[in-house]
Amino acid sequence: MKKYSDADLASAYIKGQKTIDAFYKRKAKAQLLGFSLDRELERHREKRLRRSGESATEVNVGEFREAAE
Repeated sequence: MKKYSDADLASAYIKGQKTIDAFYKRKAKAQLLGFSLDRELERHREKRLRRSGESATEVNVGEFREAAE
């Protein structure tokens, strides 16, 4: 494998900096979207549990009881 000098690596980074920055911005936006989707799913889950009259704790305990049997 060829070794590159620090100057070569720095030059390559500077030339590709806009592309690299754009990649990280897209990645950050995707992560934020994922976080907001997780929050929305949790909100819907809690709303559904409130309608059914069960708390999240009761559902989780019930799931573990079924798995243990």
